[in-house]
Amino acid sequence: MKLNVLMFMLLLVLLPELSYGRCRTVGESASLGAAYGTFPLYPAKRVIANGEKRDNVALQWVGYGIGLPLFVVAMPFAMVGAGMGAALHAWTKCDQHEDDWLGLK
Repeated sequence: MKLNVLMFMLLLVLLPELSYGRCRTVGESASLGAAYGTFPLYPAKRVIANGEKRDNVALQWVGYGIGLPLFVVAMPFAMVGAGMGAALHAWTKCDQHEDDWLGLK
């Protein structure tokens, strides 16, 4: 286990381009946090998608019926997630890096 962690860190040092994530804006960080908060809605979304795929209106309405109470529960968590995503943006954003990390331009 320790060897795997050591190898991973060594790889990140030797290939720094792998450690650079895509830079996010504050809005993207908030949206990501909100998406984590709405995870209880995923079963309802899947039922609705299956109803659309099968052209079954009744199945779509079942999905909406499941989703409504889940929406009431998920919204406060989504709002907290959006606030946390925006608040933690300063610590999770990355620096802009150019593509000349090996001097190849």
